[in-house]
Amino acid sequence: MFAQLLKYLPLLIILYSGYEINNLYTEHQEIIESKQGAIPAIQARINRFERERTEVESFMADIEAAKKRIELVAQEVEALQKKLPANISDTENIAIFQGITDGLNIKDVSISPGLEENNGFYFKKNYEFSGKGTFLQFLILMEKIADNERLLNVRTLVMNKSEDKTARGRYQLIQTQMRIETYRYNSEHREQREIPPVAPPVDEGTGAPPVEGDSA
Repeated sequence: MFAQLLKYLPLLIILYSGYEINNLYTEHQEIIESKQGAIPAIQARINRFERERTEVESFMADIEAAKKRIELVAQEVEALQKKLPANISDTENIAIFQGITDGLNIKDVSISPGLEENNGFYFKKNYEFSGKGTFLQFLILMEKIADNERLLNVRTLVMNKSEDKTARGRYQLIQTQMRIETYRYNSEHREQREIPPVAPPVDEGTGAPPVEGDSA
């Protein structure tokens, strides 16, 4: 009996080996099919990463262009800043206004300085002016203010018919109030040249920033 079994032993070994080889082949095919099935998803991720890289490169190029524009604006602001006086002298400014109004024979002149206001790279100061004269006189007054070598600006202007009954003359007198602005540069101001930090990208699936080293 045992001798007969030995006679079939080689056949049994061959059959078992074939069975094992078939199992290995089947497993190998399943692995190959699994890998092939993952190829579209991997390719889609590669394509997405390529798009993101292109977007990042474009974004970085925009940042560099923005830096250049910011630098140009900062240089222009600093150049304008240097054209402003280093200080504002109430005595000198009031003397300028008084000299112009005296030359035009404007009456009842009142000039009172206000407080300085910080406007970034420059300080602004208002002078409240009032006086009485003809429309032509005030027109010439504003022209002289505009032509002055100092940077002056008439911010507000209110004209009303004068109620002075003692006035004599061909022309109607006008009571005028105006606010005149003067400026000086702010020596402590520095133009901002830094671009604010950009928030990290958010993962579309989780809604959270990607974890460094995450291969998902």
